[in-house]
Amino acid sequence: MKNLRVLDLCAGIGGFRAGCEILKIPDVTFDVVGFAEIDKYPKIGYRSMYGTDDELDLGDIKLLTRTDGEEFKGGFLEKSESRSKRIEQNVPDHDILFAGFPCQPFSQMGSELGVEDMLGRGELIFDLVEIIREKQPDFFVLENVKKFYTHNNGRLCELIKNELKGIGPGYEVHTWVLNAKNFSVPQVRNRLFIVGCKKALSDGNLEPPEEIEIEPYKHGVHGFLDRNADEKYYLSERIKKTILSEGTGGWKAKAEINKFVARPLTKTMHKMHRASQDNYYSDSFIHGKWDKKKQQVIETAEGKNRIRRITPYEALKIQGFPENLISKALKSGLSDSRLYMAAGNAVPPPLVAAVLKTLPLTPK
Repeated sequence: MKNLRVLDLCAGIGGFRAGCEILKIPDVTFDVVGFAEIDKYPKIGYRSMYGTDDELDLGDIKLLTRTDGEEFKGGFLEKSESRSKRIEQNVPDHDILFAGFPCQPFSQMGSELGVEDMLGRGELIFDLVEIIREKQPDFFVLENVKKFYTHNNGRLCELIKNELKGIGPGYEVHTWVLNAKNFSVPQVRNRLFIVGCKKALSDGNLEPPEEIEIEPYKHGVHGFLDRNADEKYYLSERIKKTILSEGTGGWKAKAEINKFVARPLTKTMHKMHRASQDNYYSDSFIHGKWDKKKQQVIETAEGKNRIRRITPYEALKIQGFPENLISKALKSGLSDSRLYMAAGNAVPPPLVAAVLKTLPLTPK
C-alpha cells in the first residue's frame, strides 16, 4: 500500500480532496498533511466536509514565502535563504501538491488583470512556484480558468511552465485545457491544469486523460435535479420577466432554460443573473421522463411556467461532489449564498480524478 502525502493549497471547498476520495486506484491512499484557504466561508465548508480539527492549517501562504514588504511585481523573487528556511520549517513534506489558485484575475467573469490584480491574487502562482522549488514534491497539479493559458498572449503561462521544468532534478510539465462535460460532469466548464511529475518518475509520455462517461451523466442535469425543492427557489412572476429577458441596451443574449448540460456555474450565481448566463429549470423538465430511445427528456404537459434556479445541493451535485460530502457541506451552517459561491469556485472532483489517473502514482 502506497500512502501519498497531500498538500492542499488554495483549497476552496475541497474539489481536489474530493477528487482523491472518488479516485479508485488499488493500493494507493491519500493523506492530507496540510491545507490552506484564506477565504473564511469556503474554509468553514471545507472543515465541515473533511473534519480537519487535527490537520495543519497553513493559513495565508504569502506569509510563508515573502518577507515584510516583499512583492513579486509580475516576476519571480531573488533567491533568499530566509525564505527557503521559512518554507522548509513551516510547510510539511509532501508527495503531491494541489492548488486551485485564484481565478478572478484571469477570468472573463473577473478583472482579467492577471498579476496586476490590485488585491494581489494574481501573484499567488509565484508563491506556489516557490513552495514547489523548496519542497520538490513528486507531483503537482495546479488549476485555473482557461483564460490563464492565453493571458498576456500566453507569456505568463509559458514563463511559469519553464520555471517549473527547471526546478531541482527537473520536472515533466504539461498544460491541459479540459472541459468537465467530457468527464461525467453535466456542465460546460473549461479548466486549465498545469500538471507536473518528476522526470525520474515519468517516462516523458504523460498524456491528457481520456474522456469518460458514467451512467448518471447520460441523463444530463436532469438526473441530478431535486423533485421536491423548497418553494423559495422558484421565481416570482415579477423576477421571472427579468430573468427570461434577453437583456437591455447594447447587451443582449438569448435566454434559455432547461439546459441538458448546464452552463458554467459561477461564484456569483446567488445573484440570479439572466437565463442567458445562469441555470434555470421548469417543473415540466424537472418532472419529465428520460426517454432512453430518443436520448432526451420528455417534458410533462404541466409546469412549464413554474421555473426555479438550481439549489445549493444541485450546484454541488452538478460540480461532481459525492453525496456524503454534499450532506456535510449543507450542514456546515453556511448560507445558501455562501454555498453557491463556494460551489461556483470549485474544481469538479471527477476532473481531478481523471487527471490523477494519468500520473504514475504507483511505482512500476
